[in-house]
Amino acid sequence: MGPIGTNTYLLTEGKEAILIDPASRADKVIEKLGDLDLKAVLLTHGHFDHIKACDGLYEKYHCPIYLNAADEQLARDKYSGAGFGLVSYISCPTVPLKEGNMEIGPFRFEVIFTPGHTPGSVIFVFENHIFTGDTLFRGSVGRTDLQGGDARTLKESLRIFKGFDREYFILPGHDEPSTLSYELANNWFLR
Repeated sequence: MGPIGTNTYLLTEGKEAILIDPASRADKVIEKLGDLDLKAVLLTHGHFDHIKACDGLYEKYHCPIYLNAADEQLARDKYSGAGFGLVSYISCPTVPLKEGNMEIGPFRFEVIFTPGHTPGSVIFVFENHIFTGDTLFRGSVGRTDLQGGDARTLKESLRIFKGFDREYFILPGHDEPSTLSYELANNWFLR
């Protein structure tokens, strides 16, 4: 979604739903949700290209918008996308993410802090799927030359992927999905 092609993910369980990184066009997201009950919005980080639909979704559903507190200021910065010719920020309230296991309605998952792309970057582990935001892409990683990025910190965060004990699908913030085994074997940044 959006001009930078950000992946937005919709998870459903019966009539309940969670959105991850609603990047753009709240009206289109609301249309896609239909009669689903949106329980929460989860943000992998606060960059402008991952958050644009949050205010519209909050206005419609009054659901919690979860964001690592370390990215709160970044998500509210009206000028963070200026270098890309975009204006995108949130003004709705957010709920600080805590690292560890989390349960929202029927959804059970783990939140793991992975700073580096931004100070507050996180990944979400749902069963055998890891939503990596801009921490890890197929064959690459997120940029560290944008506001809040730090290459050394990202390198440390990437070590988490070597500790997973089974196969996972990798669902990144941009581009194509992958698998953990493929990334461990082929992604230069994980070596």
